Amino acid sequence: MDVLHVIHQFPPESRGGSESYLLDVAQRQRARGLDAQVLTGTMHARPAVILDPAEDVEGIPVHRLHRNDLYFDHHAKMWHPEVEQMVADRLAAWRPKLLHIHHWVRLTCNLAEIATRFDIPVVITLHDYYTSCPRAFRRRLGNAIEDLSCRRVLSAASCSSCVPVYGHEPAHELGDGVELFADHFRAEVSLARAALVAVSSTADLLAEMTGMPRNRYEVLPLGYHPRFHGMPRLAPPRAGEPLRFAFWGTIGRHKGVDVLLHAFRKVAERRPGEAELHVLGQADSEKFDGELRPLGAGLPVTFHGPFDAATLHATAPHVGVFPSTCIETYGLVLDECFELGRPCITSDLGAVAERGAAAGLASRAGDAESLAAAMLRFVDEPDLWPGLAAKVPPLALNRDEHLERLLAIYERARTGPAHAPAFASVPPLRRIMFLQKQRETALDRIRDHEGPV
Repeated sequence: MDVLHVIHQFPPESRGGSESYLLDVAQRQRARGLDAQVLTGTMHARPAVILDPAEDVEGIPVHRLHRNDLYFDHHAKMWHPEVEQMVADRLAAWRPKLLHIHHWVRLTCNLAEIATRFDIPVVITLHDYYTSCPRAFRRRLGNAIEDLSCRRVLSAASCSSCVPVYGHEPAHELGDGVELFADHFRAEVSLARAALVAVSSTADLLAEMTGMPRNRYEVLPLGYHPRFHGMPRLAPPRAGEPLRFAFWGTIGRHKGVDVLLHAFRKVAERRPGEAELHVLGQADSEKFDGELRPLGAGLPVTFHGPFDAATLHATAPHVGVFPSTCIETYGLVLDECFELGRPCITSDLGAVAERGAAAGLASRAGDAESLAAAMLRFVDEPDLWPGLAAKVPPLALNRDEHLERLLAIYERARTGPAHAPAFASVPPLRRIMFLQKQRETALDRIRDHEGPV
């Protein structure tokens, strides 16, 4: 086996951004003659830890590993001793030339450490902020605007008031869990021969929040496959027609679509008949969809539902609006927006702000008034649209270029000298002691005062 990719979930179970990226990369690696396979977690627990027989997923051998416990996404249950043993047994049998880790969730938190036992070099791609945040997205509890973008250092002092809890844990258990989480992922990134991120702002924030040296992170932009090849170039806005704003992509709370609808109501009330809004995508829950629909009532808003490239092109947006309320790590929608030749409005957080600055405006994340002001500029300033459209950057790194750079990183990881880790691995005894603490505090919650009988 040339490379074993490890990820938290994979098609057909899920087709999110990281899964879709890995599916494409693994297919292209196999087309180049590499034996690329996938070891994946799953959302479905089993009575025992089990590795399903290998299945073919669009030409890729996929090994699906099930955990056997409750709440296995919980940060305080990140280590699973049986999963560790299962992974170790498989690495000993398969002996991949390289392990490429895309996520730890639903598996175990010490994948890189396990690989080093067998002298298997490790490359990590960080698709989100999980290694710096037990909630993964650096968004604190509550809806206050200042909590949408958490820039607190990963520590018990910073995070104990925000981490997911069962409800019975004493403060010392919560603090120990956060510190164990932090130390595990500092160790994992330290062990990797390369730790890849898609934009420099992600590396900057991860280094600042975890204490990991900034030079441990390497920027490798994601490869982009043009969506609109062969379709006619979209026309600029015409005098007298409503300006078409559009959001497209996954519709979750963290994408700010509710903020967009509140902002657009302000635009429509202040400039009636001069703008319309198109929302393309499916809400991530019926409950959230039920919250969004009334926000567009009585407004020139069209909810298109699930869409493809042809549907988006036919909508012919003038301005893409992506008001994420989380700190994004890339934003493929911006590549699509720029391929269409359209300027954008983004929030002021993370990768969308960094990448959208070339041909767009930024508004304060979570602030409907700020977003409305940015939208109104496009309505009120005729020279703004052509000025920003002229600055639309060329298409990002294509998939072939991305793959070539990734393979060069693999070769460097395999043949280059190992570096001294900046942080030591977590001793197994520390994990066991924390499991015992969790057991005791849970028993204390339910104990009979007379003790067991």
